[in-house]
Amino acid sequence: MEDTYDVIVAGAGLAGLAAAATAARSGRRVLVVDGHAPGGRARTDDRRGFLFNQGAHALYLGGHATRVLGDLGLPVPSGGKPSNDLWGTVGDVVSRLPFTASGAVNSRLVDAVGKAQLARVVLRLRSLDPATVADRSAAAWLRDLGLRPSAAAIMATLAHVASYADDLEAISADAVAAQVKSAVADGVRYLDGGWQVLVDGLRAAATEAGAELRTGTSIVGVETHADSGVAVLLANGATLKGAAAVLAVGGPAAVASLLREPPHWGLIGPPATVACLDLGLRRPPPKRVLFGLSEPLYFSTHTPSAALAPPGRWVAHVMRYGARDADTDRADLWAHARVAGVEEGDVVEHRFLARMVVTHAVPVPGLGLAGRPRVDAPSVRGVYVAGDWVGPDGLLADGALASGAAAGQRAARHADHELVR
Repeated sequence: MEDTYDVIVAGAGLAGLAAAATAARSGRRVLVVDGHAPGGRARTDDRRGFLFNQGAHALYLGGHATRVLGDLGLPVPSGGKPSNDLWGTVGDVVSRLPFTASGAVNSRLVDAVGKAQLARVVLRLRSLDPATVADRSAAAWLRDLGLRPSAAAIMATLAHVASYADDLEAISADAVAAQVKSAVADGVRYLDGGWQVLVDGLRAAATEAGAELRTGTSIVGVETHADSGVAVLLANGATLKGAAAVLAVGGPAAVASLLREPPHWGLIGPPATVACLDLGLRRPPPKRVLFGLSEPLYFSTHTPSAALAPPGRWVAHVMRYGARDADTDRADLWAHARVAGVEEGDVVEHRFLARMVVTHAVPVPGLGLAGRPRVDAPSVRGVYVAGDWVGPDGLLADGALASGAAAGQRAARHADHELVR
């Protein structure tokens, strides 16, 4: 059995759906194939009325994702900004962070000199060109700031939270600086209804433009077709023929497994992972946001900023950047939640995710965002790639949507060329 399309998209996550919507809006006949329900790590699960994203998610309002949504005619989903009730903990000390008027006066986490240093760094961030620090790691960039140890710990925490990166030595400084700058200058938003609204919006944009969606079977190979274009092999034995294909199936290894010849990626960084604890609470926690300054731990309350819980209930997320063994991480996440004031009787619903891959390959110091694999990097003509590790634009969802749109556009152009040959 063989079906023919202009563009075949493997994967129905954010990158794949953006690619499909972009290609379909250009008039191409598009098929999206995925072995699972659409959304990938952007899916939102309803647990007794609590809407749990796959860990803490925030949309960067000045990022590439909002640009792609606008290009596809989609509004930025409604929601609210995070709480400014910001706390930090080091050892037995729990105190406000110095980023509000009260915190600047009362914080016991940093002395007066450190507070002044942080204020100057935040001010300079607004005029920083992140590309100028692509030659070094995020850790080296932070060291170059010359901060006192307590102030440096706070900046490192912001770097972890903004980028989700666990190892700041392994990720390029331009990627982290761009994230922190965007958070400071433009802010972030928690989404009403969770990130499922992004998935649903992108899926609707793709299908309304004429794209088809098949779930329940996966792609097992892509190769040059005997006539022209590409042949896409499915796990159920079927073959799809396309003028072009977009592979948005995960990280570099997942893409390479579909191709007979290994792609020439160049130097690729390691993945970044987190351990997550999602909580449905019956009362608001005393401390809405709590950063671990000596351990990469993060507690964040997402309601009432966003509509994610039944009336009178609350959703919070606890994360550790850099997943280890499940038992150790689970214990540390619960302990961090208790420091934020969550008691056992407060918990109505919970879910532990032992190891979430938040970025399949971080940008490499010395190469930076501009050195990541291009959307046309694979070894098969007419095959393009998209994901949070592809292209020069943005991390996390920003990178996924930007590369998805770019790959969809390139695939549509290639299909046009093939059709007129």
